[in-house]
Order: sequence, then structure tokens, then C-alpha cells
Amino acid sequence: MTSDEPRVTNFARHPSLGLMPSLLTPPPHPAEGLTAKVFDTALTALRLHVVTMGGLAIDQVATAVRALLEGDASLAQVVLSREPRINEFDRNVDLEAFRLMALHQPVASDLRMIKAVSRITIELERVGDEAKKIARFAGRVATGAPRGPVSAVARYLRNMADLTTGMQREAVRSLDESEPDLARRVAGRDSELDAEFAAALRQVLTLAMQDQRFFSATIDTVFALKGLERIGDHAKNIAEQVVFVASGEDLRQQKGRGKGDE
Repeated sequence: MTSDEPRVTNFARHPSLGLMPSLLTPPPHPAEGLTAKVFDTALTALRLHVVTMGGLAIDQVATAVRALLEGDASLAQVVLSREPRINEFDRNVDLEAFRLMALHQPVASDLRMIKAVSRITIELERVGDEAKKIARFAGRVATGAPRGPVSAVARYLRNMADLTTGMQREAVRSLDESEPDLARRVAGRDSELDAEFAAALRQVLTLAMQDQRFFSATIDTVFALKGLERIGDHAKNIAEQVVFVASGEDLRQQKGRGKGDE
């Protein structure tokens, strides 16, 4: 890692976890079963791996937006080169979650945790995809694509990046610390993110109407802004899973009922 390459934030406190430790340890002999202690240790390790994946995903977003704002092709390449690690985390956690369910009949709370971490890794993988798209756009800007639309909404891009990474950080922290109240607060920041997105959209579309040369770059900029908005949605989804683990309360069903009542 060069001195300019950002370091990955590691939320996990487990001293033995590296960036990409293997989850897929050989299972015990079927006759031995899976003791409660072994199962609890494996479940804790699974959760901490998801937390580590969350740290990487957050850093990917921050680095991608920084690459776009600074027109830095090397930073964009850092994001693209690390993206396969997100996918590998996703695959390994999914396989380990399936193995735990297959070898043990979890009680309700443990089953909720296993299901939640599987869903959270899907959300984090999608965060990584959005960061990858922004990094690709950053690479095009760094190598000659018009900077006008990005410059016009630079403040909004920076604010949205701060908001989304903050929401992601709190959501992942709520998982790490088993804090459902912190998870519930994540959704409260969504309205601020929506307001930033709407203002940025008006600004960049006004620029596109004034100068047709920026049409293609404007579309890419809108996609970058929309990607940051989606990352905020993924943070909300992660937070909802933390609440589900802690209480069994499914906030997604509440949202569905609310929309139907309108």
C-alpha cells in the first residue's frame, strides 16, 4: 500500500481479524455435532467479518468521491482494485451462514442474526457496486471528460458523501455494538440526504440546459448523485436488520403497511 492509498477503516475489535481472513474452516465431524460454545464463537466471528466488510465498503465510497472531486485517477484505481474484496467477503459470509444453519438448529435470536448478516452483506456488496461506478466516472473525468457538472455540484457531492458514509458508519457500528437505538437513528438522516440530492439535481440540470457540451458528463454526474442516495438507502436497510436482530421487529413490514394506508 502506498503512502497515498487510504487505509480501510476496521470496525471489528477482534485482534485476530485481518482484512480478509478465511471464514470457511472445516466443520467438525458430524458425530461430534456443533457445541453451543463453538457455535457462539463461529457466530461472533461471522458478525465481526461483516463489520470488517462494512469498514471496507465505507472507505470505498469515501475514496471514490474523493477521486471524483479531485480528478485523481490513481485514487479511482484504488477503489476498482479493491472491489473484488467486497465480493469475496459477500461469498464467504454467505457460505458460512449457510454452513451454520445446516450444522446447527439455531434458536430464534441466533437464526435472526444469521439471516440478518446474510442480508447485510448483500447491502454492503451493493454499496461496493455504487462506489465502483463512481470510481469509473472519476477515472473518465481524470483523463479528459468535462469537469463542469462535477464542479457545479461539488459541494453537494461532498455533503452527500459525508452523509452517506456517516449513515453507513452508524449502521455498521450499531451491528458491532448491538445497539438498536443507534440503528433507529440512521433512518432519521434520510430526509437531509434527499434534500441534498434534490438541490444538486436542480443545479446540474440547469447547467446542462445552458451548455449542451456537458450533456454526457451531466448524465454521469446525475448517476453519481443517485448512487450516493442509494448508498443512504442501503445504510437504512442495514440498520433495519440490526433492529430485527435485537427485537425481532421487522421495520420493512411497517413501511409496507404505511404505504398501503396512504
